[in-house]
Amino acid sequence: MEQGQLTERIHMILKKISESRQIPKSDIEFLLDWVKKEVRQRRFMHLLEIFSRVESDAKELPSVLTQAEAMTLISPVKRYIHTVLGIEQEDEDLVLILSASFSTFSRYKSRVEKLGARPVFLQTLEEAVEYDYEDVPKAIIMDVELWPQFKERDIQSFVSKMRKLYVPLIVIGTNEHYRLAAYSYGFDDYWESWVPMEERLVRLGLHIEKSRLVSKALLVDELTGAFNRKYLKATFSRFISRLERSGESFAVALLDIDHFKQLNDTFGHSYGDDVLHRVSEEIRHAIRSSDELIRYGGEEFLILLNVSDRAIVESVLERVRTRIEEMEFPYEHQVTVSIGYTRVCQTGYTLGEWCAYADEALYKAKRDGRNRVVRYTSAVREEKRIAYVTMSENTYTSLANRLPKEHRRYEVVYRPYEAYSCNDNIEMFVLDDTRVHEARGTLSAVKEQRGKYSHILAVSKRTASELEAIYDDYADDNQDEEVITKKIEQWLEKLPD
Repeated sequence: MEQGQLTERIHMILKKISESRQIPKSDIEFLLDWVKKEVRQRRFMHLLEIFSRVESDAKELPSVLTQAEAMTLISPVKRYIHTVLGIEQEDEDLVLILSASFSTFSRYKSRVEKLGARPVFLQTLEEAVEYDYEDVPKAIIMDVELWPQFKERDIQSFVSKMRKLYVPLIVIGTNEHYRLAAYSYGFDDYWESWVPMEERLVRLGLHIEKSRLVSKALLVDELTGAFNRKYLKATFSRFISRLERSGESFAVALLDIDHFKQLNDTFGHSYGDDVLHRVSEEIRHAIRSSDELIRYGGEEFLILLNVSDRAIVESVLERVRTRIEEMEFPYEHQVTVSIGYTRVCQTGYTLGEWCAYADEALYKAKRDGRNRVVRYTSAVREEKRIAYVTMSENTYTSLANRLPKEHRRYEVVYRPYEAYSCNDNIEMFVLDDTRVHEARGTLSAVKEQRGKYSHILAVSKRTASELEAIYDDYADDNQDEEVITKKIEQWLEKLPD
């Protein structure tokens, strides 16, 4: 397939994901295979692991995906796909439609598109809360039939979060009782069943237009007080223009709050929002007046450091890291951050490519234990990663002479169960019959928190049946040492280069 045809097909797949109700899994697999080849050529090696995890997730899905499944699947890598394609990631005019029924979404889909916006179908309030708000919706339409499924405080919390982002909230309702409740919660509009579709679209169009005007006027992320990505594009272009004129280089740093998902799950999203706001304030106090702070997405921040001196860059970033580490929070927990940065010293690269280099340094900071600052270098790019294989001491003793010790891209480390600690390295658990019951809860949490970072091998079919859906593979009923060793070798060979 020629390059032009290939690029055209990739764009068609992306369009299908954003517009179609059903997407063949083969299209997603084609997209991921293409972008992995592109990533290898550009030497963004740390991204291969992310794409491999998405590929692994895709294998577990049916041959035809819903739009929601496809969008969720590629969400972790969407930014990098756009970087490789050279697509400017302009804000989309999204309209979220929350309803238990797809027929409700179908009624509004084409009509919303005629208003110049892209509709997204979500079925629960949890999906709306967890949605990637990199592009803030221009409106959210919620079917009142969803309300009985949620506690009042959950609805209030959701409304509060969306109002901070200036998102118009609309309810499709049924009676007077719900209308009063909607306005008391803080919703902006209420469409009773008798309101004709033409009037609903006029009212929706006014909400979208007002939201567009507000979005254009605002360059600040309302939740954190940092600048938004719209400001980043303009400011990065200004820095690059200065580099072209005078040769003055600068630095791009990516900062990520460590274990933020765990904090959200433990204390709630409202508390997580408060942590984001306070961390943002602390960063602003720690950087210099000539530096720029941007909320990059989720719990990630980007800092443009208006200086070429490496010592000054590292001093500023270390001050950021230290001040956050010393912050005090309720519930007596500590918040730390990992930071990766790169020096922008030549033109010809896009913002996305420079961010990918900073992201690789950030990945190393997390891999090395978090709560540290790492600079992107060729050594970072070429460094071997660690792959842990965790097993009982008895299993290790019986397999020690057979186990593979070398890998072209990974340092293979074997350790007992007792030495396990959660990290961002890839890990295989070899689980024998003696450890099933005591390890089951831990492994379930590991799979939930770390997903495809982990691979669980049961040494027998019996062990696998006791683990139920937690395991990924099993050896055989005889617990043959050669078979177990072969399974470990196969897993290592499948690891991304």
